[in-house]
Amino acid sequence: MRFGSVWMVMALALGGCVASTDSDLTAEQRESRVRSHTTLAMGYINNGNFDRAVEPLKRALELDAADPEAMLAQAALLERQGDTALAGDAYRRLLSVNADFTRGRQNYAAFLFKQNQLDAACAEFDAVVADTLYVNRAQAFENLGVCRLRMDQIAPAVVAFERAYGLDGSRPLPSLELASAKYDQGDVQSAAFYYRAFLGDSRPNARSLWLGIRIADAIGDRNSQGSYELLLRNEFANSPEYQAWTEWKP
Repeated sequence: MRFGSVWMVMALALGGCVASTDSDLTAEQRESRVRSHTTLAMGYINNGNFDRAVEPLKRALELDAADPEAMLAQAALLERQGDTALAGDAYRRLLSVNADFTRGRQNYAAFLFKQNQLDAACAEFDAVVADTLYVNRAQAFENLGVCRLRMDQIAPAVVAFERAYGLDGSRPLPSLELASAKYDQGDVQSAAFYYRAFLGDSRPNARSLWLGIRIADAIGDRNSQGSYELLLRNEFANSPEYQAWTEWKP
């Protein structure tokens, strides 16, 4: 086990019992130092300098073992280092101490999703979107939609994507998923609406072009259909979608 991970195990065990050597600090000074140490640690974590993140993170948690940002940084470091079980423990401890820390819950939900714990991940995403004051609520609804889709729960996935689109119509993934869902439901006009929204905010890929071909065909838009077919043939000739198109076309 790496040095950083050894220290993390100790920190998790000690929790709020870590003794502070800064008892003379005011509350404002203590908070400022926690922020500074945590920001420095997160900079190292984001750059992959995990060993260098340990000392400032340790100092932050010594100053305030229940600080949500420091605890989130601890969980992130463990996750990035591949210490999955310890990361899960750190996320759960974070939320047991800071139950209203929605951004931390969002990160925990994403962690669970990556571990393929889909039931738990979707439940956490549900809790995230319930926070009407969460600043990244559109992203959270998008994540919830993806989670429901992975579980083949199409109807709630569509609802989540519709909420994401309603909050931020510039997000390409909800637009594409809604276009696909509406096409599958036979609502080709709505499918075309969402597909146009997708094209306005994202570069096409093999999947989106194949979907666009079928939507354009369904609404009789031959010019767009021809353009999508040309792009699919020229740029994605080795894709499964290209093969599906060659078998589908007259």
